Amino acid sequence: MRVACLLISHLRAKSEMRRHARLEDRPAVIVDRSGSTPLVVDRTPQAFEVRVGMTLEQAISHHADSIVLEADEPYYQQVFDDVLGSLVNVGHRVEGSALGTVYARLDGLEALYGGEEHLVYTLLRAVPHDLEPAVGVADAKFPAFVAARTGKAMQVVWVPADATRFLSPHSIDLLPVSAEIKEGLHLLGLHTMGAVAELPKGLLTDQFGMEGLQAWSLCNGIDERPLIPLEATETIVETTSFPHQAASLELFLVTVDILLKKAFSRPRMLGRQAAGVVLECSCDGALSWRKSVHFKRGLHGWRQASPIIRNQVKMDPPRMAIEEIRLSLTDLSGASGVQLGLWADPKKVKWRRIREVEKKLRSKMPANHILHRVVEVAPWHPAPEMRAVQVPVDRSENYAIKPVATPTQVSVREGDHRRPVAVLLGDRWRSVTRVADLWTFDLWWLPQPITRIYYRLGEENGRQITLFYDRRGHCWYRQNG
Repeated sequence: MRVACLLISHLRAKSEMRRHARLEDRPAVIVDRSGSTPLVVDRTPQAFEVRVGMTLEQAISHHADSIVLEADEPYYQQVFDDVLGSLVNVGHRVEGSALGTVYARLDGLEALYGGEEHLVYTLLRAVPHDLEPAVGVADAKFPAFVAARTGKAMQVVWVPADATRFLSPHSIDLLPVSAEIKEGLHLLGLHTMGAVAELPKGLLTDQFGMEGLQAWSLCNGIDERPLIPLEATETIVETTSFPHQAASLELFLVTVDILLKKAFSRPRMLGRQAAGVVLECSCDGALSWRKSVHFKRGLHGWRQASPIIRNQVKMDPPRMAIEEIRLSLTDLSGASGVQLGLWADPKKVKWRRIREVEKKLRSKMPANHILHRVVEVAPWHPAPEMRAVQVPVDRSENYAIKPVATPTQVSVREGDHRRPVAVLLGDRWRSVTRVADLWTFDLWWLPQPITRIYYRLGEENGRQITLFYDRRGHCWYRQNG
């Protein structure tokens, strides 16, 4: 079996440098705080003295000026998944072994690319240049990994036919065995793979059991582990954007339900089931949150899936603002034991008729969406535009969720203590005769804090309008709705 190993070292750090230009020349450490003690999981090249597995305190003692970043595993996984997708387009036999480590089967594809060398360099070019992978090529997975691990970025190392000789000078620390086995080998003075390969395999088996036999085999270039290709799974993907960076959990859950309805109503889902859902949220163009939900059995309707997803999300909600959400139905299969109803659901009939009216209106009017329905998401929220959203009735095309009461910026003449005395409405200044009501709130804990002073004003003609002063943006708005 001819196999190439593409190794992307420091994938987490390279991913962070991709979205934070300021890290290019700065020492930075990426920390996982999921345990009792914050541990370093990666670092940028400038923090060269820091090692993976160090505590945050140890890392800072080496580089006091280091930038500390919270590990964003969903984002790193998405970067890696994109790499796997690009490699699958070159050859379908690709295995994502661990984050940053990929194996690709070569034999059988050489003729399509004009030889093995051209095939390998095609794989290398399929990976984004900023990730700088190293490549090793051998007749088994472990020698290919060692070649990539000890090679240079953007270069290919071919392992010769005598893999044992190639592996001989390399450290046993590269072996995929437990730390106890490596420690035991070092205590016996066996620091290189060549030293291990020269011993009788029975001796290592007696001393260390099956892991000792595995270490001896790998050091001799014997690796019978098969390459397990990624499974080609069919998915249905739905995406929508928020009217503003959202921090409301209820708005998020309502949006998930809307996307679920749209995904399960696709013609491809007729008579089929989904075994899971993947939710992905992004902010400023970067993945900020990712969650996979697996069902115990295949589900064929959004009403079955919604409570399961809601429970999972409430236990681990997004903890930052969201601009876009992407929902994927995964592992689609033919339904079994699902009997179709004899009578039509009145609600479905009603909404089908409404959607038909929508399509007829769209044929006569230029707007993409004409009919909308209002969905309450947080009626208790002090900011009116956060309380409800409008969703198009026809969800057959891409659409965005819109707020019901969007504030508009206005020009205001201020008096003492920033009190409004006149408002520019249209092309005319209107005098404020009285302040009917005044209130304020400060939502300082949100990812994008909101601090406002509201005024309900009386105009010359007796009508009332509501304005607010944004104390963080230092500008005036008219509150609609």
